Amino acid sequence: MSAVADRDHRDDEKVMTGVWRTKSLAGWVVQTEVGVFRGDTRMRWELEEDENGLISGFNLWLSPSSVSGQLPAVGAMCMVGARKGSNVVITESRIRDRLVPTFEFECKHRKGDRARCVGNGFASQPPVALTGRMTRKEDSDEEAAELPVGLINAVRTFCSVGGQIPEIPPMDIPTCQALDTIQLFTPGQANMCCNLTTGQCS
Repeated sequence: MSAVADRDHRDDEKVMTGVWRTKSLAGWVVQTEVGVFRGDTRMRWELEEDENGLISGFNLWLSPSSVSGQLPAVGAMCMVGARKGSNVVITESRIRDRLVPTFEFECKHRKGDRARCVGNGFASQPPVALTGRMTRKEDSDEEAAELPVGLINAVRTFCSVGGQIPEIPPMDIPTCQALDTIQLFTPGQANMCCNLTTGQCS
């Protein structure tokens, strides 16, 4: 490999462009009026970094348990961020109100396809913190995920160019009725309706 090609390869590894998934469940802790709750979550980030190290994208997350009950919680967030060397900072907002930041991640980008991240919430929500490891996937693996491809495409479009809040993608089975509610597929379990605004499933 030539020196120039080797440098370009190293530069490609440094950028955050790509689809990232939690390597294992990311842990979170939140303070509420009735005490401290802990749980875990899976995340799928789709990021694009420009030549200036500025980042945009979105996060689709699924938490097997929620603070309010035993049912899973799910959400879709728009993301913007920046990278300097191996240090990355990303701020996200709910798709319902993408001009109000709700959460911030600080990540250490490690060896191309790995990143270790910690995060904390802003004053728009109860005190919350998260830690997890992200891995970049060569294949976006959309069809293997529990989230429908139509939802991924809709959130991608919404966060990048605007438009209406993503609606339920067409499916061949009965769907949830609310416009901001999606049908969630979980292997081995019954399909659930999840509201992207509240994050609650039923």
